[in-house]
Amino acid sequence: MKKIWLVLGLIIVIVACLWMFFFTPEKLTPGNPAGKTVYYSMIIGPGVHDGNGRYDYELTAYNEKGKEKKLGFSAGKQLREGAYVQLYNTLIRGVTHWQEVSIEDLPEAVQQQYQK
Repeated sequence: MKKIWLVLGLIIVIVACLWMFFFTPEKLTPGNPAGKTVYYSMIIGPGVHDGNGRYDYELTAYNEKGKEKKLGFSAGKQLREGAYVQLYNTLIRGVTHWQEVSIEDLPEAVQQQYQK
């Protein structure tokens, strides 16, 4: 019986630790980069209107080291063609936040991708 309580207690402690690691308020806030990978992309073409007042985008994005990844996200307005955007991406939720940035704000590796 003691072993069952010990194992159960250990499982509860592990679950609590994982819960605190993955679901801290900072990581759940969409506009906070804590716990998120930041990618950069350029808007190419118009977004696809989804009928709910949002525009869907599927773009090739680059992290600060220049590694490429396809990301999809939606915006409440049509984004300006040729604009550079910074995207906050999580493993489970995908892109949680975007904001327009200037080319000077892009990391050097990303700027080189767009100057090719």
